[in-house]
Amino acid sequence: MNKRITILFFISLIISPSKADDSFPKVPDDFNVALFAQEPLVRNPCAITFDKQGRLCVGMGPQYRKPKPETKGDSVWIIIDKNGDGLADSRIEFASGFNSIQGLAWKGNDLWVANAPDLTLVRDTNNDDIGDEYVKVYTDLGNLEHGLHGLNFGPDGKLYMSKGNSKGLTILSEKISPQPFRELWGVSTPKNTPSFPEPVLSNRENYNKSYHDPADDWGMTGGILRCDDDGKNLEIISRGFRNPWDICFDDEFNWLGTDNDQTMGDKIFAPFFGAHFGWGHSWSYDWKGDDHLPTAPSSGPLFEGSGTGIIFCNIPDYPKKYRNVFFINDWLNREVYIFKPEWKGAWRFSESQNLVSLASAGTGRTMPLSKGRSFDPVDIEIGPDRSIWISSWGRQYGAHYENESLANEGRIYRIWPKKIKPVKEPLIKRSKNIQEWSFKELIEDLGSHLPVWRTNAQNELISRGNQSLGILEKTLKENTQKKSLETWITWTIGRIKKKPDLPEETLNQKIQSIRIQTHNKIIHPDFDKYLNDSNARVRHEAVIAIRQLKEKKFTALLKSLAEKEKDRIVFYSIWGALMDLCTVEELKEQLNEKLPGLRLSALLALLEKDALPTKVIERVCLNLLFTEGQDPAIAKIAMSRSKGKAVFESRGRPLTAKGSNVNKVNSTTINPFSDLKSSTENNYSVDTLAIGKKVYTDRNYLLKEIPAELQDDIFIKTACADAEYSKDFQLTFNLRYPSTLFLIDDSRGEKLPNWAKNEWKETNLIIKSDDPKEMKIVRKEFPAGIVKLGPNRQGIKARKGNYLIAAKPRLLNKTNELTTVNSVLKSLTNADARKGEDLFMSIYGANCSSCHQISGEGKNHAPDLSNIGDRADPKILAEAILNPSQNITEGFAAQMFKLKSGIIQTGVVLEETGREIKLAMTGGAVVNIQRDEIFERKGLPISAMPASFAELLNPQEVAHIISYLAKQRKTDSKKSNESRSFNFERNNANKLTINLGKQPIATYLIDDPILTRRGLINIKSPSGVPITRPFPAPKNEDHSNMHPGIWLGYGWIDGNDYWRLKSKVKFEGFLKMNPTLNENTAFFSARNRYLNENSTETICIEDSTYSFSPHPKGILLEISATYFNNEREFAFGDQEESGLALRMAKPLTVKFGNGRILNNTGDLNGKGTWGKPFKWIDYSGIHDGKRIGLLLIPSNKNKRESWAHSRDYGVLVANPFPKQPQERREPYVKTLIKKGEKLKMQYRVLIHENQKGKFDPKRIAEHLLNQ
Repeated sequence: MNKRITILFFISLIISPSKADDSFPKVPDDFNVALFAQEPLVRNPCAITFDKQGRLCVGMGPQYRKPKPETKGDSVWIIIDKNGDGLADSRIEFASGFNSIQGLAWKGNDLWVANAPDLTLVRDTNNDDIGDEYVKVYTDLGNLEHGLHGLNFGPDGKLYMSKGNSKGLTILSEKISPQPFRELWGVSTPKNTPSFPEPVLSNRENYNKSYHDPADDWGMTGGILRCDDDGKNLEIISRGFRNPWDICFDDEFNWLGTDNDQTMGDKIFAPFFGAHFGWGHSWSYDWKGDDHLPTAPSSGPLFEGSGTGIIFCNIPDYPKKYRNVFFINDWLNREVYIFKPEWKGAWRFSESQNLVSLASAGTGRTMPLSKGRSFDPVDIEIGPDRSIWISSWGRQYGAHYENESLANEGRIYRIWPKKIKPVKEPLIKRSKNIQEWSFKELIEDLGSHLPVWRTNAQNELISRGNQSLGILEKTLKENTQKKSLETWITWTIGRIKKKPDLPEETLNQKIQSIRIQTHNKIIHPDFDKYLNDSNARVRHEAVIAIRQLKEKKFTALLKSLAEKEKDRIVFYSIWGALMDLCTVEELKEQLNEKLPGLRLSALLALLEKDALPTKVIERVCLNLLFTEGQDPAIAKIAMSRSKGKAVFESRGRPLTAKGSNVNKVNSTTINPFSDLKSSTENNYSVDTLAIGKKVYTDRNYLLKEIPAELQDDIFIKTACADAEYSKDFQLTFNLRYPSTLFLIDDSRGEKLPNWAKNEWKETNLIIKSDDPKEMKIVRKEFPAGIVKLGPNRQGIKARKGNYLIAAKPRLLNKTNELTTVNSVLKSLTNADARKGEDLFMSIYGANCSSCHQISGEGKNHAPDLSNIGDRADPKILAEAILNPSQNITEGFAAQMFKLKSGIIQTGVVLEETGREIKLAMTGGAVVNIQRDEIFERKGLPISAMPASFAELLNPQEVAHIISYLAKQRKTDSKKSNESRSFNFERNNANKLTINLGKQPIATYLIDDPILTRRGLINIKSPSGVPITRPFPAPKNEDHSNMHPGIWLGYGWIDGNDYWRLKSKVKFEGFLKMNPTLNENTAFFSARNRYLNENSTETICIEDSTYSFSPHPKGILLEISATYFNNEREFAFGDQEESGLALRMAKPLTVKFGNGRILNNTGDLNGKGTWGKPFKWIDYSGIHDGKRIGLLLIPSNKNKRESWAHSRDYGVLVANPFPKQPQERREPYVKTLIKKGEKLKMQYRVLIHENQKGKFDPKRIAEHLLNQ
């Protein structure tokens, strides 16, 4: 059917174009105009696009302008001319139920719909022209006014969009937009608010659009954003917009758009990375911006209207004056303008200050109503027939009803030059699957003006990988005329090959090469040549690349360029890049430079950062000289800034979130892996298979689709860096239980590695991710013990990502013998409590945790067993497991509900209300039963616990569970208090030891001849395992004196180095009282005096408190330190060796043992965590089957967020001061503490010791941070 419709469609455009009449728009004498569709087929057609068959798709409906929750949703229709008379006569409803549709973009079978407050993806899974899957990719994006528009896929594979300044509701945790949108609006949210809420998947029947009210709800500013084709990696490109409707790009991937302002006129703009176009600017507003250095300039004359759709046109057969132009719709003036671009250096501008009309109604409209010709242009596209297609809205300003039916007009016009025929012969290839196309057919589409054709062609060429490179490179070399083809081929090569050797013979080739280097994050060694290029556009692209990649090594070159740069746009991006790359202190130093360009760039950057006092602004401005061509009015602007900031216009709700976040708790999962090792030094770790988790330890690719039967199973997260090995590689690990292993292999390999051939059984399971796009799964049974696996590409030529390994452990080994109480009791002598815990918690064991809870783990649908060891002996436990109905705990008898539908539900009642009953069923599932659906309710004399364990479990397995349960005892019993309470010991005047019972936990070093600063040494776990390196350390080890245990140390305070023990910290005494025991807490406060190097002067005083208390996962150490001097001011430097520090015991380190460093963003070890800010960071290792270590959590009340000075050899520092751009002893930035003022820093350190796989640092840290 699709093939037949396509052919009819093209033929219809030849047969009988509709005759123009007085209702049609006026067009130039050398143009034709024809009507393709009108009401009732289309009403208020807003957004238009073309699908892969070349058919018109229209988004329309009653949602605009003031919908109510019950208002019928908008739809996307495929408009068809079946009878070939040149007028559309039928339509197919592809998708429906949307908010106001204001943007459409196809990619393959996926249609992206901008329907604020949502961005929705609709997927046709079976090619029947009806959308099957609806994915709400983003939500809470603001209302339909100043909303989401401008969907375009670029040659970089990214989806671009324009967003006005209407803000989301931000009601936690129900309505949350992605963080980049909240950043644009200036909306603040709590720290634990998700950056990217999970997409919501639904179908045609159950898709529910979001609803936003109030309609007039403005945030700080709008922006241009881009994301991957799955919604990931969303980022802001440009900001400073009020209501940008549409954007598009030319043959060289340069963007243009319009922004609406009804008081000063609509603005034409050319967005680029890092640009701010004025609206909502933090300190100086100028709408046009041409002569205003703090913001980016406009790209053409302002026009009093309402800019909507925009499209680039460079059809070769068009007359010259209509080639290489943009067509811009003006809905208010009912006109289409021709915008002829030209370049003034790197500044894209209009060739003329007067916009020429292409099509017009002859008169404008009032907002409520239009009269005269039926032409109210909204969207505009170049169709597959080379005509210009324009959607014309209805007369009224929004949905208009007559006799309770939508009655708005609607038109789709086509206009084209008289010299061309607006049609091509039908192409046979459209009836074929694109995978069957030849390279020639694909390249024809790659150079097409139709967005979906070139996007689909590029995707197919990329999927063919290296097979495509030869023909692409050959075509690029031979192509001398078509610039769009040059651009798309260049990008296609760059997306196949991360380090392409691209030609740079033309200006366009050179610019695309720089952009591709930026996209791939791999820049050429001679990149600095672009900064010295004679063409300002090349220099501009280079500066943008440096800013985008945060390449600090080019800072000096940027400053050198700032000295001499005269191009308005290049200079704007230079100071923006310096603002991002330099510290405030560096920029302040730059203000003192002699060359005016350096001072001007520093001034603009500092004003943008709001980092200058008024007096400094005035002094700089009075003495500032300016380079030729730069704005002398900057002094006036800066002086104006000294009197106050510009204030952006905000409307509606306040810029703060409502509600609170709900933390999700992961279910218990058993890890069968241990002793995980690879033959490389790259990191390997274990995680659960869940959507949104990272695929590899060293890449940010995320899992997208996981088969239900593998969801939440344990998998080995490998290093993608090891993917290239075809030999000399081995991955080894120990399986604690017999297991089914799943080899998850990149489908691009086409076959399994040699070592896996004929050994693993195929499945029909598939995992999808960002990269690899698709991974096939094979399986194999393994006994407990050592497993050795080979290299990823053994016997494989194709490039592919590394494999993953998932596991389903087999914990049960039932024999035919019926398990009895006596057989269980006889097996207790060989019982293993650790195996019992696994059997209790795991779905692959007895799965007791699906109903019972122990110490907060598991569900509470049945009696809590946290202290069961104090209440029941082994025999009672065995009887309860094997004969659960013999003694039923009150409230946990089963109840049966027979519903009017005939369905019977049985379980334990969790909750009852007047309307419904919540019932927990066997296995942990919960159902809600409506009271008015109940036919009969009956209490049963049986337990809700299944009576099948005698058949399911063998005697030894039940004994394992009983051994585990017997250990569940109260920790606050009298005996426990006596043996496991905190106490102090001070047998030595220079040491205070903190004990847990008789076990030393830590020692506070009051004085020492070598260690001249104070701190804790010899930290041990509750069972006595050394966690920090012993003090004193062996002399042959690094930093043997400087790195004791846990300490506060600083590399620079007023020039004194306390880290390297060059200046002394003197203990003055305990504060208030001696070390104190209070219930279960031990704490002490000490005063330490920081002396200068000669010990003749006090630099500052430290009052510190150390508190030890029990925690379910170990011992919680809380440290608070306050620094002050009532006699003088002092300053902290920014050395990396500053803050709260610890030094791990060798067996727990990454380098010398089996340790791991993990932070809150999932980064691993020194390589992944060093230099990065963190909310929590854990340094721990495995000892005797337990994970033991230190979880460090800076307080969120600290003045600054800490960053990690983390090393694999064992040191970890939570540094609360700015990070130096390059390490040096003298500080770049000083933190000044004035006389009499105080600086307070607080930290929590969890000394933890838990069975491997039973310690979740994320959950624990989030709980502590929220306390």
